[in-house]
Amino acid sequence: MVETLEKELPNLNGLTLLVVDDEPSIVRSLVRVFTGLGAEVTGVGSIREARLQVADKVPDAVLADLQLKDGTGLELLPDFLERNPEGAFYMITGHGSVANAVEALNQGARHYFEKPVDPLLLARRLAADLADKKAREGLARQLSSYLIFRDAAMADALVDLPRFACSTEAVLIQGETGTGKELVARALHGLGSRAQEPFVAVNCGAIPESMLEAELFGHEKGAFTGASHRHPGRFEQAHKGTLFLDEIGEMPLPAQVSLLRVLEEGRVRRIGGEREIAIDVRVVAATHQSLEERIESGLFRHDLFYRLHVLPVYLPALRDRPQDIALLAQHFLGNSLRDMGWEGPQPGLEDAAVALLQGYDWPGNVRELRNLMARLAIRIPAGMREIRARLLTPLLPGKRRRGTAGREGVFIPEGTTLEDAEWLLIDAALKASDYNRSNAAKLLGIGERTLRRKLNTPS
Repeated sequence: MVETLEKELPNLNGLTLLVVDDEPSIVRSLVRVFTGLGAEVTGVGSIREARLQVADKVPDAVLADLQLKDGTGLELLPDFLERNPEGAFYMITGHGSVANAVEALNQGARHYFEKPVDPLLLARRLAADLADKKAREGLARQLSSYLIFRDAAMADALVDLPRFACSTEAVLIQGETGTGKELVARALHGLGSRAQEPFVAVNCGAIPESMLEAELFGHEKGAFTGASHRHPGRFEQAHKGTLFLDEIGEMPLPAQVSLLRVLEEGRVRRIGGEREIAIDVRVVAATHQSLEERIESGLFRHDLFYRLHVLPVYLPALRDRPQDIALLAQHFLGNSLRDMGWEGPQPGLEDAAVALLQGYDWPGNVRELRNLMARLAIRIPAGMREIRARLLTPLLPGKRRRGTAGREGVFIPEGTTLEDAEWLLIDAALKASDYNRSNAAKLLGIGERTLRRKLNTPS
C-alpha cells in the first residue's frame, strides 16, 4: 500500500519554486509538501521579499497569493516572466476573486487555485508542467541541428516531427514565408531512415509552367525542342530519399494532375518516354498559401490536397513565438560576425534592444531577422560589448507589432534610456518625412542644425 501511494505521488525533482503568501502557516505547509516531493522551495510573505528572491535567483515557478499585505501577487507576474519567459506562474485566490484570476491568466499566469489549496493537486499540476518543459527542451535538443527554438508555440508545432520522420507518408508544411519550412523538411529527412539517401528540393513557383513536368518527371532526348539529351527528373533523382516540393500552391493544374498520378502509382514516365519507371520517394510539400482557399478558387485540386495533407505541420509566425526572437538574433549575429572574422566575445543585446526586436511585426519572419542581423553586424564598432536599441532603430522599418497596429505613434520599449528614446523619435520623424531632414526637424520641434548635430554625434 505504501509503495502504491509513493508511485502515485508527483515527482518534483529539479524544480525550483517560490511560494508567496502572507499567512505563515500556509507557506510552511506548502514548503513542507513540495520539499518532500523533491522540489527546492523558498517561502516568503511579501511582494518586496519575493522581488528580492527573483532578482537573486530566478525560480522555475512562482506560486503567489492574490491578496498580500503590501500589494497583489499579480504585480510579480511581469517581472518574473521577463526574467524567466519559460517560467510557470500560479495564482492562489480567495472566494470571489475569480475575475482577478482570469486577469492573471490573460497576463500569462499558467493556472489559478482557489483556497483552501489542495497541495497534492497543485503538485500534480506542477509536475505536469515540469514534464512539458523537459519535453520541450528535449525536443529542442533533438532538432538543434536543424532548427533553433525554445518558445512553446514552436515546440507545439514541432512536437510530432520525430514521429513523422519515421513514417513514409506525405507531409504538408504550412506557414508564412520565411518561417523555416525547408529546414523542417530537412529535419524530417535527416531524422528518418532515408537520411543517407538524396534530399532533392524543388521550388514549384520558380520553374516556368512549360518546363515543370519535364523538371519533375524527366524527359528523353528529342522529346521537345532543346531536349538534346536524356534528363532524369527530380523524382528519379530523389529515389529512396526525400523530394521536397516547395510552394506547392503555385503548381499549375495540369502538373497537379500528373503529380497526383505519380503519387498514387509510385511510377513516373519521362516526357517522350515509352516505359514507366518505379520510384520510391518520400514526398514533403510546403506552401505559404491557404490551399483550402485555392481549392475553393479552382486553383488547386482537392484530391491532391488530401493526398499531401496526411501529416500536417503548421509553423507559427515569428511574431507568435516572441521567446525565440532574442535567441535567433544572437545566433544569426554570431554567424555574421564569424564570417567577418570578428575577434573577441560576441556582443549581447541590451534589454531595450530585445524589447525593440520583440515589438516589431516581422512580416518576413525568421529570414527577415537573419538579414537584419547581417546588416547589424556590419555596423557594430570593434570592441562593442552590448548592442543598444539606438543601433537597431535605423535598421527596422516603421511597421510595428500588432499591439501597436492601427495607432499612430512611436513604440518605445520599457527600459529604454532617455538617450535611446530620443533616437527612436528622431528615427520615426525621419521615416515619416521620407528622410527630409528639414521636415523631420519640424516634426520634432527642433532646428534643422540641431537635428544635423544629433545625427552626426557618434554612438
